[in-house]
Amino acid sequence: MTFLPIVVRELRVAARRRSTYFFRFAAAVLGLLVLLWIMLLPEFRSPQMLGKALFSGLATVSFCYALLIGIFTTADSVSEEKRDGTLGLLFLTDLKGYDIVLGKLAATSMNAIYGLLALFPIMAIPLLAGGVTGMEFFRVLLSALNGIFLSLALGMTISALTRDERASMGLTLLLLLFLTGGVPLIGALLTDWAHKSNMNPIFLLFSPAYTSIMAFDASYRSAKALAVPPYYISLLGINVLAWVFLAIACVAIARVWQDKVAGAANSPRAQRWREWRFGQSPARLASRRLWLARNPFVWLAGRDQMKSLLVWLFLGISAVLWFWGLSVHKRNWTNEFVYISTGFILHTMLKFWLAGEACRQFGQDQRSGALELILSTPLSVRKIVQGQLIALLRQFAGPVLVILVVDYLFLRALRHSREWVLTWVAGMSAFVADLITLAWVGMWLGLRSRSLHRASAAAIVRVMFLPWMVFGLSMTALAIFVQSHSDWASEFSKWSSRIGEDRLLILTWLGLALLNDLAFALWARTKLLTHFRTVATHEYGSKK
Repeated sequence: MTFLPIVVRELRVAARRRSTYFFRFAAAVLGLLVLLWIMLLPEFRSPQMLGKALFSGLATVSFCYALLIGIFTTADSVSEEKRDGTLGLLFLTDLKGYDIVLGKLAATSMNAIYGLLALFPIMAIPLLAGGVTGMEFFRVLLSALNGIFLSLALGMTISALTRDERASMGLTLLLLLFLTGGVPLIGALLTDWAHKSNMNPIFLLFSPAYTSIMAFDASYRSAKALAVPPYYISLLGINVLAWVFLAIACVAIARVWQDKVAGAANSPRAQRWREWRFGQSPARLASRRLWLARNPFVWLAGRDQMKSLLVWLFLGISAVLWFWGLSVHKRNWTNEFVYISTGFILHTMLKFWLAGEACRQFGQDQRSGALELILSTPLSVRKIVQGQLIALLRQFAGPVLVILVVDYLFLRALRHSREWVLTWVAGMSAFVADLITLAWVGMWLGLRSRSLHRASAAAIVRVMFLPWMVFGLSMTALAIFVQSHSDWASEFSKWSSRIGEDRLLILTWLGLALLNDLAFALWARTKLLTHFRTVATHEYGSKK
């Protein structure tokens, strides 16, 4: 009998996928682009400063990659098997829970490990420039590997305990953020409340961010007087925590794959949960009659009231936390940094949320075959798309208006310069434009993609990250061009001084963001209205 047969099978399957090779190639290209961009900056004159800057930038990229990769690889590995009904077939054999968990972990972690290994040689380049020691390089690599193990193990555990793709990915992200920054934040608040000077180390030892920070020479040498450096204690604590998560997944997977008995769906608890989600019976019946007469797809996509309540719950929790910080740190809370950070977090979270919801309905209906049945009715494609847009509008219109009001209040609070007003106006304009574009792009990518998280990630990269990449590259190229041409430098300085350098940067970023939104929104709308039926019948992009 083969030891861990699922591992052998999954590794053979993963080795034949094109994505296995493309993933590490993309990771290497990303590392090289970050390396090239930092090298083009004129601030780092000496080789030692350049080496430290290169290494710090690449270490940050590897840390973010290691922390988030579990969301896109293992967070839906087991829950997908449960939705397809294939997980129970594995337990008809003599396989154990650890066989399936380790097999799935090996298959999904291959691309993750390959991507990180592709970054390691690029991170070694700063060693040639100086400013980075060999032990510092080794500690950073070890913390990255440890972080990726924690992310994959946590994603596997959440996937074994849940069934829905969105729930598994969302819980994995929340728990990773809680371990990384939430636990240290709680420790800092308790330390401040107790009027102590030093935080209890227990709040830091299980944070991947703390391990990554302590891996650098400046932090590591500051704690070198201790018998055991905190870096190695934190490294061991995170490793043990990851093994605990894997043990929970091995035990849970053998108990959660069975379908519930028929009576469980009619239990009082299930009835209450159904009423919370879809409303009371009279209200549910009235809403169904109303929308079935106007647009049946609005009722299908927007009947779950819990989706809207969760968005409002997020805004309520954010408001409570913000006003609590205002009451505790009143003097240091009303400043530009807090206002901009609050707006950035609210904008980003709502964009991510809308991207996932826009991809969800069409993707699920297309995979289950329900969309093909809907198209056999007199309902037109334009009506279906309009119904999905109305459902998204009902879910997000109120929270968007609240966030825009908050932005306006922040704008009024510190309206001391035209640049401040222009910054908030640009952010508010890009926020609305990004949401509209994410709705169209998310619907199209969710319709044609097999996976919800891949579709939402592709929409987010196109709408949210691409303008920033173009903006950074264009500004870097402009700076290099101006420095290499002295005659252009004087003219450019005169022209920028008339407009204002800050205003010029803000207007350039806003222009790129709006052009990007317009292009992708028109592209997605055209694709939806012309290829909707083809994609819904599984014929789009099929090979001859």
